[in-house]
Amino acid sequence: DRQSRGFQSNVRRHENNRSDLFGLTVNANGETGSGDWIAGFEFYHDDVSSHRYEEDINSGDVQVVTPRFPNGSTVGQAAIFGNYLHRFEGRQSLSGGLRFSAINTELPAAGAMPATSVEQKDFSADLGWVYTLTDATRFVANLGYGFRAPNVFDLGTLGERPGNRFNVPNPDLDSEHITQFDVGIRHQSERLDIDAMAFVLHYTDRIASVFTGGVTSDGRDITQSRNISSADIVGVEIGGRMILRPDISAEFVFNYLRGEEKDATGATVPGDRIPPFNGRISLLWQATDAFMVESFLVFASGQDRLSPRDVNDSRINPAGTPGWVTANIRTSWDVSDTWRVAASVENVLDERYRVHGSGLDAVGRNVFVSVRARW
Repeated sequence: DRQSRGFQSNVRRHENNRSDLFGLTVNANGETGSGDWIAGFEFYHDDVSSHRYEEDINSGDVQVVTPRFPNGSTVGQAAIFGNYLHRFEGRQSLSGGLRFSAINTELPAAGAMPATSVEQKDFSADLGWVYTLTDATRFVANLGYGFRAPNVFDLGTLGERPGNRFNVPNPDLDSEHITQFDVGIRHQSERLDIDAMAFVLHYTDRIASVFTGGVTSDGRDITQSRNISSADIVGVEIGGRMILRPDISAEFVFNYLRGEEKDATGATVPGDRIPPFNGRISLLWQATDAFMVESFLVFASGQDRLSPRDVNDSRINPAGTPGWVTANIRTSWDVSDTWRVAASVENVLDERYRVHGSGLDAVGRNVFVSVRARW
């Protein structure tokens, strides 16, 4: 639910939105002489209710208006899937999976939009290979294909959006599709665990917000979601843990992404909402079996590679998001087999910063104390 009011407007808007999801999943698995398998099916049913009214804050008059989502919308999903892992003699294993999904979305009439029924059917698949280089090190590679069917938000949203936009529904959307490939090394030894992965994502039929050329009475640009763009994202993820001595260990995680998007005109621009280089570095001291102290840094570099949508997004500085670093510390003490006491201080230096794409500055200095009982 939400309440909103335009700047200097006399109208306050009240919304009540709710989604109830019911699901059933059935799995079976087993082993063969040289591998194992899993298969199953699942059903989901989602009910959406949405109501909206406007209140004149001067006169108190109330007027019911078209809801953000068509009230009474439903989404039904059914899928059947299977996956098999085969271990070859020697150092290799190969896995493959296939999934067939069917999605039916029903949108009742809302305002000027007539009742609509949208059906989507498609396959997802994956193929994975693992080669054992040594007892501690494995080479892994994966190839996958999938899709995302448009949901009620994509198909039927009516109302204000960030960046001075006003979205109108589009019941004629198709699914987005993605092909993914990743390759990397996984090493696990007594003193060092490390995962290093590089990946590529290729999106087609991507749903994006398009300006229709119209403007609302209060000056918002009218937009609509359409399957108009494609995008490519490449990235690297590295994470690991090192034992420096029996009571001290270090952990690290680094992530880097770079995205390019091609719009309906064929122009190439930076991908939208791409996070900057970011990560976490920590040092953990296990003083005793019961007492632990961890200090850690969380950081992100600046991000000034912005898409046109990012530039127009009120949550993102048009000049880009500055980089930041926070210092943090946490500790825990197992008082007994039943009781644990933990405490932490986040953002010790009270750094002011914003996660890229967020509409709010992050919290300042934060202190937590907790007591947990287990039996």
